[in-house]
Amino acid sequence: MVYVITSACAKDELCVDGCPEEAISSGTVTVDGTTYDQFFIDPAKCSDCGSCEATCPETAIFAEDDLESDTKQFKAINAAFFKQ
Repeated sequence: MVYVITSACAKDELCVDGCPEEAISSGTVTVDGTTYDQFFIDPAKCSDCGSCEATCPETAIFAEDDLESDTKQFKAINAAFFKQ
């Protein structure tokens, strides 16, 4: 299981500073015609430690299994950022 950042991200760097795997990057990605400008978690680097979720002041980070139906697409959006 990995962690996923959703559109609620306000790019507060607390999650970046708290990630021991340096798995969080900032940037933009366009998926299905929508551009997302936020932080993203690399699923290949995420160690499932949860420190990013604990430090996120916007409650924008979730374990992939905890994503709600309206945020499930962010698992693919985070992965797409690292495939570009």
